[in-house]
Amino acid sequence: MKKRIGSIFLTALIFMSALGNSVNAMGSKTDGIKPWMNTKLSAEKRTELLLDEMTMEQKIQQIAISRFNENDTGETVVIKRSGSSKYMNGEFAPQGTLPGCEWQDTGRQIRGIEELGIPTIRMTNGGTGVKGGSCGNDPEATGLPSTLAMAATFNRELNYEAGRILGEETRAFAHHVLLGPGMNLVRHPYNGRNYEYFSEDPYLTGTLATEQVKGIQDQGVQAQLKHLAGNEQETERWTMGVQVPSQAMNELYMLPFEMTVKDADPASVMCSFPDVNGTYACDSSELLQDALRDNWGFDGYVMSDRRAIHDTVSAIKAGTNVELDWAPQYYTQEKIQDALDSGQVTEDDIDNLLRPRYIKMIEFGHMDKPYDKFLPEIVDPIANGESARKMAEEGSVLLKNDKGFLPLNGEPKSIALIGVEWFAGEAKMSPRSIRDNNENVVTPYTVTPQEGLENVIKEFGYDTKVTYNDGRDPKAAAKLAAESDVVLLMIGDNPHETVDRKTLGFPAIDLDTNQNREDWVKQEPLIDAVLEANAENTAVVLKTSGSVLMPWIDEVPAVLQAWFPGMEDGNAVANLLYGKVNPSGKLPMTFGATEREAAYATEEQFPGTRQNTGKIGGPGAYGDGSDQLIAQYTEGLEMGYRWYEANNVKPVFPFGYGLSYTTFKYDDLKVKKVRGKGKGNNGSLSGIDVSFTIKNTGAVAGKEAAQVYLTLPDKAGQPTKRLVNFEKVYLEPGKSKRVTVRINHADSNHPFSYFVPEEPDNLANWADGEWATADGKYRVHVGGSSADTPLEKDVPLNFKISKDKKNNGKNGKGHGNKGNSK
Repeated sequence: MKKRIGSIFLTALIFMSALGNSVNAMGSKTDGIKPWMNTKLSAEKRTELLLDEMTMEQKIQQIAISRFNENDTGETVVIKRSGSSKYMNGEFAPQGTLPGCEWQDTGRQIRGIEELGIPTIRMTNGGTGVKGGSCGNDPEATGLPSTLAMAATFNRELNYEAGRILGEETRAFAHHVLLGPGMNLVRHPYNGRNYEYFSEDPYLTGTLATEQVKGIQDQGVQAQLKHLAGNEQETERWTMGVQVPSQAMNELYMLPFEMTVKDADPASVMCSFPDVNGTYACDSSELLQDALRDNWGFDGYVMSDRRAIHDTVSAIKAGTNVELDWAPQYYTQEKIQDALDSGQVTEDDIDNLLRPRYIKMIEFGHMDKPYDKFLPEIVDPIANGESARKMAEEGSVLLKNDKGFLPLNGEPKSIALIGVEWFAGEAKMSPRSIRDNNENVVTPYTVTPQEGLENVIKEFGYDTKVTYNDGRDPKAAAKLAAESDVVLLMIGDNPHETVDRKTLGFPAIDLDTNQNREDWVKQEPLIDAVLEANAENTAVVLKTSGSVLMPWIDEVPAVLQAWFPGMEDGNAVANLLYGKVNPSGKLPMTFGATEREAAYATEEQFPGTRQNTGKIGGPGAYGDGSDQLIAQYTEGLEMGYRWYEANNVKPVFPFGYGLSYTTFKYDDLKVKKVRGKGKGNNGSLSGIDVSFTIKNTGAVAGKEAAQVYLTLPDKAGQPTKRLVNFEKVYLEPGKSKRVTVRINHADSNHPFSYFVPEEPDNLANWADGEWATADGKYRVHVGGSSADTPLEKDVPLNFKISKDKKNNGKNGKGHGNKGNSK
């Protein structure tokens, strides 16, 4: 009885407090302000007042994307796609909410409610430049290098700068949300979207994504992490499933998201397409409640990928706050009202979908200062272009340089620049299209490879002529190569969204962007012809989405991986080839030797095999009735460099590898235990400081990305060492620097810990478990790549840490509703 009375008393107190707040807020009406627009109140209080005012119809409208014409021209847009489903058609009269915003039919807006003071929220695609937002007239935006190139910089500051540029230019575009960064791991080289992701390593991914998110959100723009989770392939992406062991799921594929949620406080997350361990991601309480909100303390909102929801009630209960599509399919007025009427969901469930998004809108100022006009004047395209050039330079990786073939000097009088137009005739941008063409960010300018070379040649005062051949006629290209002192062969691949790569070689390229006629240029015959003519004087420049097979690599003296360098391609690559800039990039992924190895050794691993799961499989958003394609992550923790290390297999180029025009020496490793509260050595162990010296032993200045790896005690059952920190150091010739990095037990990447599943054999409950820390001998490794760690030291560690798994959260706060996942 006492407990019951206490409960009633507490409820009364809460009611009186809320009433008082409401009365105080209502007092602001004398100033003509709606109570929920009172900026003196907290975001939480304002949100509750707003929710109390809204009708159910308004609430349902606010949890789905709307397609409408924001222009003020008075022209109605009519969409009629023959053969497409009904919801993709429509008639759209102009709203006038953003003058100059031309029609964009993909739909990336949440329509505002003017009478409630809720502004329209616009979202634009992120990654490597602002494009594909709520407006069809894309702005001029900086064409950044691909995300893999950004990861290859191993540079936190440059990744923050990339985020700053993306946030600034999103704001200038009058958009509120940037859909990025992409944070799925490079599990295998076939993934068609690897260029949008950072790395095969969770720590590198989480660290650099955290910097980008901070840069974006410091500009008043909400970042949206994507795609949570298991989105490591494009083949049948809408219907396929993944089966990921619990330990690998938590230690690898979820870890970058966990790090960024805890360290950068992102406003939102996008749930992915795949059926993750038996439940589609956007319908999964295991993913969106147990892991994201309960374990990590995420307090933002979740938006689905386009057509990634599969069940109205499940998605609501799981906490998918917004449905993304051309028009709502599951979050329709009719379906949600039916669920309300049947008692499957409640109004509280709908409020729980709205609450975190409104709180974020208020926190970011979007509720009070709507972005109602374009602001191109806040962007300095020249300064941003300079930053993009530095990113491309530091992200390029020198893979091979026999006998100092590079850097070039004034001795060669003729250079043959050879390659398909996309790679050698124009700046190679990251793809921004689901089609096999070269649609890109609209940039203020670009620098072609020939322009970049001629810029540097002129600057150095050399007498060298550059002649370009587009590779359409391999015989003509070979003739030019044979007649030239130096050959620069620029080759690449052409991945894009919705499909995976079919080859790890160099595909034929269709240069007809209108796709009305065939205009293919084959690269493999071109490569063979050029190398037969003059291989010994050829430097190959790779412009790829990741690792490629190079059976000819022993024939050429130099190979530079430039990825997709962005709009400053020409200047960046030329500066590296001529030594104006010393290469310092490191591989964020392993370059393997065959078409099938590591995590892509079998068809079961990639792209998967068909299983009768009772769910519709096949290509397309709604499948074709086939059995579901299931990719099995049977390699567990042995993914990327971990597989090569564990199985003693030497790759062509290991993770973290990259040459320089100088050399570096590592020396004098010391590991010091760090203790927390307590006097002297009485405090509990909290981490370690790893100190070492790097010396530039060559003749030119350069940067070295020093990497620190950790091997856990045998009890942890880890296949090999893991990356736990890195530091990029600049050194003049002959100079040295003492570097110290701290590795804390409490760091968001759990550097000393391993995940212990509650039910290892129950994939459905993959999020249940705890992080454990083994006492015993840890080994610290320091060096220039995962396979080259000349400094190693064993250190015994005993962490007396509470096993309260809930400590992993961010103050345990969250605004989702707990669903019935089990």
